[in-house]
Amino acid sequence: MSLLRGRAASPPPALPESSLATTLSSFRGLVLRVRGAMGDRLGERRFPGRPQPAGIELESHASYAPGDDLRHLDWNAVGRLDALLVRRFTAEREVLVHLLVDCSASMAVPVRDGKLAAARELALALASIALAGNDAVRVTLLRGDAAPHETPVHRHGGRQGQPGSSAGRLAEMLGSAAARGALDLGAALEDHARRHPRPGAALVISDFMTDPTDLERGVLALRSRGYGVVLLHVIGAGELEPAREFRHGVLRDVESGGTHPIALTRSALERYGALLAGHLAALEAVATRAEATYARMSTASNVGEFVTGELGRVGVVRRR
Repeated sequence: MSLLRGRAASPPPALPESSLATTLSSFRGLVLRVRGAMGDRLGERRFPGRPQPAGIELESHASYAPGDDLRHLDWNAVGRLDALLVRRFTAEREVLVHLLVDCSASMAVPVRDGKLAAARELALALASIALAGNDAVRVTLLRGDAAPHETPVHRHGGRQGQPGSSAGRLAEMLGSAAARGALDLGAALEDHARRHPRPGAALVISDFMTDPTDLERGVLALRSRGYGVVLLHVIGAGELEPAREFRHGVLRDVESGGTHPIALTRSALERYGALLAGHLAALEAVATRAEATYARMSTASNVGEFVTGELGRVGVVRRR
């Protein structure tokens, strides 16, 4: 699907290492909260409502059943109620955060908007928040011209923002991202769900220049594996206001190569506005049906303000 595309741009500049620590320090005290993202590995994140046989925080009691560990019998309850009850504790798990960054060619246009640069900055911000909260992080670059490129799982280590830290290594990897090729985002998400079947949190950062029906197929594949899914829409300011980019010319789709002459008359702008509104509504409907979270950031806005503002409002981040 092509709402507004133009000429391909050169790769965006690398993330500035000198300001990395300063940038990440602005997110101190924030933690990620993605619903339904409980992992299998023991960790520090507590998940009320999913009691387990062992833990630290007592949550509830259950009737004893053959095979239950006798060490978990509540002898006080036995004495008071003359019933065999076992204690159940709040589940404590590590959350594995999968940051899936769209690196298809459409992320490079409109050129002035810098969608890929914004996506990389947003991914690094969310990775730093996750690591600081003792979650684990894997970054995957969804590339249109090659197989996905992904990091091993990173956990908190080293001083955040320094070259040897987990955030520093992720910044280097994100700095190498370039926008090229056509990407079937729905199929890419399905493939990720097959390759990583254990549940976690999937944060998809994209311009979502794709058919919402295809996207829904990928989101449902992730949800079927137990992932909590967040769709983070990076939209160009020039896509919201195309008249700031040009008045007439020939559009070339950077992914398909197709061309289309256009003049931004009043009727053309009205038609474009209706198509854009319909596309955005369809993306939100996908998220609602799949029980995912959707949030949209214009490249005219600040990543830090988006994280602390909009992502706080929808519940993806919160203060400790």
